[in-house]
Amino acid sequence: MNIASLSKPWSDTCLEYFLVRPYCTLLAFLIGKCTISSMRTFFIGDVHGCFDELIELTHRIGLRDDDRLFFAGDIINKWPKSLEVVEWIRARPNTYSVLGNHEYFSLESKYTDHGQWNLSWIDIQYKKSEKLRDILTKQWHKDWLLSLPVIIEEDNFILVHGWIHPDYGINTPLEIATLIRFHNERPWYEYYSGTKPIIYGHWALDGLRIRSNTIGLDSGCCFGGHLTAYCLETKNFYQVRAHAVYKNPAHWKS
Repeated sequence: MNIASLSKPWSDTCLEYFLVRPYCTLLAFLIGKCTISSMRTFFIGDVHGCFDELIELTHRIGLRDDDRLFFAGDIINKWPKSLEVVEWIRARPNTYSVLGNHEYFSLESKYTDHGQWNLSWIDIQYKKSEKLRDILTKQWHKDWLLSLPVIIEEDNFILVHGWIHPDYGINTPLEIATLIRFHNERPWYEYYSGTKPIIYGHWALDGLRIRSNTIGLDSGCCFGGHLTAYCLETKNFYQVRAHAVYKNPAHWKS
């Protein structure tokens, strides 16, 4: 007790130490707890360069800076605003993505025999998208794409672009985790019996799919479908419709 407190009436000192201070401590604890519990976790399916729809979707869900945001891969290709998508994801705090097959394809074809950046695959597949070229010719973009994990696992979810092989689990090799949809001619999720939900993309033809504790979020935005988000805490889904058909729907398998 400090000297100043001795000048107070004893009743006031008791009130401060035994009632006011504990109440303030409890209030501070509850405010902190509410702040922590208000932090949300969102997942978004395959963006494929649909930047305008991405921004609209973040407004739809009321995304806050303290919300964590995860992408299921395939953030680039098929629509020319891939550069805007990559730069927005890199700039936003608490934002993560796994590697999709389109990032993998781009990186796999990255070098010529002379060690130069190879853009022939981009030219053939995406009609010489200059903004996609910008991604792959800037070292910091390349380094970031190379740093993307194949699988993200936390206590209450697993995130992967394609699937989790029943024999490998979270150690599923990159080529399998980003590309495969079927196992023994059956959808891979029919084999999953775990209690931890697996959230994935990659399957626009299947659309928004909730089955066997798996959640497929690729709803074909670049083909004129929707861009879909999922909130882990509330289990709510959010969608915005594509602003246009950017890619021929006959190619939904990719």
